[in-house]
Amino acid sequence: SPSGDRDGGWWHGSSFAPLASDGYNTRSPETIPATDGQQSTMSKATGQSDSSYTRRDWLWLGGIFVAALLARVIVTSQLAANNPGFSSPDVDSGWHYMWAKELARGNWLGTDVFYRAPLYPYLLGIWMTLFGDSLLVIRLVQAVIGSATAVLVALLGWRTLGRRVGLTAGFIWALYGTTMYYESELLIPVIIIPLNILALWMGLGRLETKQASWRAWLPLGLILGISAIGRPNILITAPAFLAMIWFAARDGEKRVSWSRRLPGMAALLIGLIVPILPITVRNAVVGNDPVLIAYQGGVNLYLGNNPQADGITMQMPEVSLDPTLSWDRFVSTTDSIARAEAGQELSASEISGFWTDKAVDYMLDHPSETVGRWLKKFYYMLNGYEVGDQTDIYDFTRYSSVLRVLVWFWGVFFPFGLIIPFAIVGMVLLWRSALKVRLLIVFTILYIPSIVLFLATARHRLPIVPIFVIFAAGAAWLLWDYWRRHKRARLAVATAAIVVLGVLLNRPTVAETMDNPAYSIYQEALVYDRQGNYPKAIELYGEALNIEPMLLAARRNLALALVRNHQYDLAITVSYSYLQFREDDAEAINNLGLAYLGQGDTNKAMGSFRVAAGKNPDLPQPHINLGDIAMARGETRIAIGTYGRAVKADSTYGPAYNSLGVLLARATMIDSAITLLNICTDKDPDYPNCWVNLGNVLLQTGRVDEALPAMKQAVNLTPKAPAIRYNYAVALMQAGQLNEAEQQLQTVIDIDPQHVQAHERLREIRERQQP
Repeated sequence: SPSGDRDGGWWHGSSFAPLASDGYNTRSPETIPATDGQQSTMSKATGQSDSSYTRRDWLWLGGIFVAALLARVIVTSQLAANNPGFSSPDVDSGWHYMWAKELARGNWLGTDVFYRAPLYPYLLGIWMTLFGDSLLVIRLVQAVIGSATAVLVALLGWRTLGRRVGLTAGFIWALYGTTMYYESELLIPVIIIPLNILALWMGLGRLETKQASWRAWLPLGLILGISAIGRPNILITAPAFLAMIWFAARDGEKRVSWSRRLPGMAALLIGLIVPILPITVRNAVVGNDPVLIAYQGGVNLYLGNNPQADGITMQMPEVSLDPTLSWDRFVSTTDSIARAEAGQELSASEISGFWTDKAVDYMLDHPSETVGRWLKKFYYMLNGYEVGDQTDIYDFTRYSSVLRVLVWFWGVFFPFGLIIPFAIVGMVLLWRSALKVRLLIVFTILYIPSIVLFLATARHRLPIVPIFVIFAAGAAWLLWDYWRRHKRARLAVATAAIVVLGVLLNRPTVAETMDNPAYSIYQEALVYDRQGNYPKAIELYGEALNIEPMLLAARRNLALALVRNHQYDLAITVSYSYLQFREDDAEAINNLGLAYLGQGDTNKAMGSFRVAAGKNPDLPQPHINLGDIAMARGETRIAIGTYGRAVKADSTYGPAYNSLGVLLARATMIDSAITLLNICTDKDPDYPNCWVNLGNVLLQTGRVDEALPAMKQAVNLTPKAPAIRYNYAVALMQAGQLNEAEQQLQTVIDIDPQHVQAHERLREIRERQQP
C-alpha cells in the first residue's frame, strides 16, 4: 500500500520494494499525495526533470540558497573584522593566491610542469584579471558558490531519496559550519564539490530516464574532467559513472548489446579526457614532460606512508615541516632530495615516481604497520573531529560568532560527529531501496581510498561529506517513518546503532592528539610576523613557548623576530637554545649571524654565515649576507662573486638578483644591473625591492617613462612604505605629473607626518603651481 507520506516518499508500503534479478527496481512508480494537493509520482519525488518541480519546490530551493548565503556573508564579514590573517592568506591559500596573481600579470603558460592541479588558481587568476585581487570580494564570490552548492546537495538528495530528504540535506549543507570555514579560505573544495555533486545529479538523472546515448554522457564526462584538473581524486570514481551507463542501457531486457552501452561509455571517457589533454600538452611543451595533470601525487603518497606519517599531519623524515615553510620551498626541497638520492637530474614525472617508489617500498617492507596506519586513517576519516591541516578549525571559530554556533564540541563533535552515525545507518538501511542509492554509495566507497592512502583531514574528506549529509537526512526521515508506523523494533535497532556509532566516532582520541593550544597561538604569531608587527609576534611566540617549550618552530621564528626588532642579545640567546636541538638548521645559523651583525660583531657574523652556507649549499641567504658585508667594506669583486653564488644556490630567489643588480649599478655597470633587476622582477614579482631599485636605476639614467611603472608597482606592493612612495613622487615630478606627485607626497605625509623631504617637495610643487 502507499506510504501515505504527504511530501514524497522513497519506499513502498511498510518495507522496501523487492529487487529484480538484475538489481534494478522494476516496479512502476506509485502515486503519492503531495503537500501542495497535486499528484506527485515517484519520478517527481526523485527530481527526474525540472518540469516536475512545483513553484513551491523552487521556493524551498531558493530558501536554501538564501539561508546559505546569509550565513556565509555574515561569517565573511566577521572574519574580515576579527581575523588578523584575513588579508594575508597562508600555506595552501597563500600559494593559490600568489599563483593566481602571477597569472593575472599575464604569465598564463608558465615555465614548469604543474606541481599541483591548476583549476582553482587559474579560475582565481581569471577573476583577478577581470575584477581585481580583493580578498574580501573573492571570499564573497566563494560564498555565492557555496550557497549554490547547498542547492545542488538538495537536488542530489531529492533525486536519490526524495523531496523531503533532499530539502533537509540542502538546509543542513547550507548551515554546515566546516564548509563555511573552507569557503573562507582560498582552497580547492569550493570548486570541486559543486562539480562532483553536479556530475552525480546528472548521472543519476540519466540513469532514471535510461539515457545511454553519447550525447547524454559527453557533458557529464566534461564536468568530471574539469573536476579532475582541480583534484585528480575524482578519476578513481569513474567506474561508478560507467556503471550508471551500464544500467541506463537496460530497458527491461535481460541482455543488452554492447552497441547500446559503448557509445555512452566512450563519450564519458572522451569527455573526461578533453579538459585534461590541454594540461598534459602544456606540461609537455613547457617542461618537456607529458605529466597528465600535476606531479604532486608521489610526494603526497609518501607523506601518507612513511615512518613518521600519522595520517592527519604532513610529516616526513627528510624535511622538517611547519607553516613557515612555503610551498615553493617545500617543492624545491623535495625535488632536490629526489635528485640527490637518485644521483642524477630527474624530470617532474621521475621525481613523482621516485617518491611513489619510496612510499611503495616502505609499505611493502612494513605491511602490518601500513595496514594499521590505513585502518587508523579510516577511523580518522569517520571520526567526528574536524582535523584542520592548516589551522585548528575549532580555535578559528573565535573570529566568528556564527561559526561558534555551527562548529563545536560538547559530547559530540558538531556537525560531522552528529551526521556520520546517521549517515552510516542510512546507507545500510537504504542500500536495497533503489539502484541509484547503491551507485551513490559505490561512488563514496570508491573515493575513500584516495583519502586513506594520503591524509584523513577535514579538507580531504569534505568532497564526500555532502553524500553523508544526504544519507543522514534519509536515516532521520526513516526513523520518523518507523515511529509513525509503530515499527518499534526497527526504530529501537536503528536508534541503538546510531547511538553506538555516535559514541565510537565521537571519542576525543583524535582531538586529544591534535589539541595543542600553543600551536594555535604560534600560528597567530606567524600572521603578525608576516605583517611586520614584530612586538606582537614576539609576545605571541613567547606565549606559545610558555605553554609548549619544545615547540621548536616557535623558538626559531622568535629568534628571527627579535633580530628584526633589534633585540640582538636576546635573539642570540634564543638562537642557541634552538640550535642545541637542531644544530644543522642552516636558516637558524644564518639568523644567528644576523644577530651578531646587529651587535656589530662582523667576524662572528661572517663565521655563522659561512657555517650556514656549508650546512645547506642551496640556501642563498648566507651568501647574500656575506656579499653585503663585502660590499660595505668596499670589496666589490668579492661581493660580486658572493652574490653570484647566491644566484647559483637558488636561481628563483629574487633578493639574490636584486643585491647583485644594485652592486653592479653602483659600479656603473648600468645595463647589466637593469638586466638583473628585470630578472628579479620576473622571478620574484612580489618582492618590492626589485621594483624600487629597477625604478631608481632607470630614473638615474634619465629613463623616466620606464621608471614610473616599476615604481608604481613597488608602491602597490608596499602601500604603507613612505620611502618607496616618496621615490615614486620624485619620479612623477621629473615626468611633469605634478598633480599625481602632489597626491603621493600627501599620502607620504599622512603615513609619516615627520617626513621632512616630503614636506619640502610638496612645498616645491605648490610654488611651481602658483601663477
